[in-house]
Amino acid sequence: MTSSHTEAERPRVVILGGGMAGLVAAWELSSGDWRRRLGLITVYQRGWRLGGKGASSRGPHDRIEEHGLHVLLGSYDATFRVLREVYAELDRVTTDPDCPIRTWLDAVSPAGDVGLSDRDGNGWKPFVTSFTGNTDLPGEPGAEDRQLAPLDVALRAVQLLADFHRGMTAPRPRSGIFLSTSAEATASTSDLEPLIRGAGLTAAAALLEGLWRVSRMADGVVVEQPDLGPVADAVRSWRDAMRATVQGDAALRRTWQLVDLVASSLQGMVVDGLLSGRDWGVIDHLDYGEWLAKHGAAPETLESPIVRGMHDLTFAYEGGDHSRPGFAAGLGLQLAGRMLFDFKGSVFWHMNAGTGEAIFAPMYEALVRRGVEFRFFRRLDRLALSDGNRIDTIELTRQAELSPGRSTYEPLVRVGGLACWPDRPLADQLVSDPGPESESHSWVGEGAPTERLLAGRDFDVAVLAVSLGMVPFVASELVARDPAWRAMVEHVRTVATRSAQLWFTTSEADLGWTGPVGVTLSGFGETFDTWASMSHLLARESWPADGAPASLAYLCSAMPDTDPATGETAVRDSLVGFLEREVESLWPGTSGPSGFAWDKLWDDQGRVGRDRLEAQYVRANLDPSDRYVQSLPGSGRYRLAPGGTGVDNLVVAGDWTACGWDAGSMEAATRSAVLAGRAVLAGAADRSSTTPPGFP
Repeated sequence: MTSSHTEAERPRVVILGGGMAGLVAAWELSSGDWRRRLGLITVYQRGWRLGGKGASSRGPHDRIEEHGLHVLLGSYDATFRVLREVYAELDRVTTDPDCPIRTWLDAVSPAGDVGLSDRDGNGWKPFVTSFTGNTDLPGEPGAEDRQLAPLDVALRAVQLLADFHRGMTAPRPRSGIFLSTSAEATASTSDLEPLIRGAGLTAAAALLEGLWRVSRMADGVVVEQPDLGPVADAVRSWRDAMRATVQGDAALRRTWQLVDLVASSLQGMVVDGLLSGRDWGVIDHLDYGEWLAKHGAAPETLESPIVRGMHDLTFAYEGGDHSRPGFAAGLGLQLAGRMLFDFKGSVFWHMNAGTGEAIFAPMYEALVRRGVEFRFFRRLDRLALSDGNRIDTIELTRQAELSPGRSTYEPLVRVGGLACWPDRPLADQLVSDPGPESESHSWVGEGAPTERLLAGRDFDVAVLAVSLGMVPFVASELVARDPAWRAMVEHVRTVATRSAQLWFTTSEADLGWTGPVGVTLSGFGETFDTWASMSHLLARESWPADGAPASLAYLCSAMPDTDPATGETAVRDSLVGFLEREVESLWPGTSGPSGFAWDKLWDDQGRVGRDRLEAQYVRANLDPSDRYVQSLPGSGRYRLAPGGTGVDNLVVAGDWTACGWDAGSMEAATRSAVLAGRAVLAGAADRSSTTPPGFP
């Protein structure tokens, strides 16, 4: 069947940025017989890699080097849907049978052991929470479009309370949460016995009755308006009774804190009308902890590992200052509900390679097969506005020129049969090497030419898929002209992050870790507050047969702003302090006679002491493109919708937009890109006198 329109009539789309949002936008736009509705799809990317904040590459010994720690949540249905489509289309089982990662289930693995850390007078005390999995698979068709209403969260939270009160003598439910008394992922019936009777049971029954009445009202059944007085009284009595009971036992205290958190959340949802149809956003002007305190959560619950861990995992600290936590209450409640009650398969999924090769290399290969074009080494400098409401010119710096005779840059290398990104440009394909600094916004190439894309000649619609931190630099005219853009830049904040990857000469057990391998632990310390056991990745790297590393740890946290020129030094200094003063309670086997046992760090250069850090990998994510997008209280209303830019030929995509999952994450970037793709196609339909067959 021939196209309904000539190529000249079909809109040409340029996507500015090759992170998750840009690539998913390209994926959505290039689905099906996309040339029937679009002329060209071209992705422009600064430097030599794709992936944005999720980019990874291969360094010495083919080691995986990441921007930071990346895990997928089992509730990331949009992300998993795209990932499954990409791997199905590549069909590596047939087309690349020697590749060690052939299907999406080869690329990721369930990781249900989640660590938290408590603190007392003797320091930090890590422990593990085990989330039992289920048989669901994330990313099933239509799953991403299903809403999680406040009532859903409330009823599932009540079920969680009931599970606690039943104790652990019954068989484990299809999915659930079980707290342990130590680093090991075990459960003890005695831990829960004080919660089985008395005030706790009364509180649960009262909450259940109140929520049942609200749910019946929501279903249109006329029932007596619930009297919340008995609910509040029962919960208050439960808190008073249980608080005194559990203080002397760490395991009981943690269990009590979790149930107190759930009970406070339920009470707040009832009192604030979320169960009567009000939107999550009505409480987003409050911080999540502030909202919990308003509804009676105990001070120790607000300081508990689970609340602290939620802030750590979302870098929810203003200016990177751990004394200034901030996360919008409604959004926090919604996302916590999705994480705890809406996961498929496992609460977390680890990647079985670098993020770049598990996600972004397959996406690149599949998009190229579809006919999407890529222009690497193009730094976006300016979106120039016309006198009307349009982008007139897109200005880019050409950072490198292809060698004579080459028409495209081939960015991938093979490591152990797997397509990967190198840690610097492949200079043999270029006239000159722009260096690894070409990924930085501050890169300066003397004499580098400017490339101008003109509206109507080179593109018809642009998708701005850069990080939020880049918007003031590349869209300064929009920010100056449009109050909505200006408010968004002022109120939706970003934060710098730091990360480290440590290769050890001994196993995790020899480091003193007594918990399961593969755990992700948060709420620990205030320097590097999150650790992930990533030793499974060593098999993907190319270490010497004699004396290879035995374990691998990823560390990350928010960090205060500092001079980018000294950022890496600042991260190394903070890492030294962390290893010497904080890490002993996590890895007691690293404590030597003179402090941290530096010889535990793997180093093939034979360095001693702190100098062995030179053999590790650290990052200071201070570049505007690398900063994490936050969800501070009251900021959500300033986010722009992907199709609501106020500019006729511009759509935006990224985890900084209003997409229904308004928190920095791969899922938010994916959902935003889906909406951006729909906005582009809706605009393309408006330009057509007739709608091509198969058009949405």
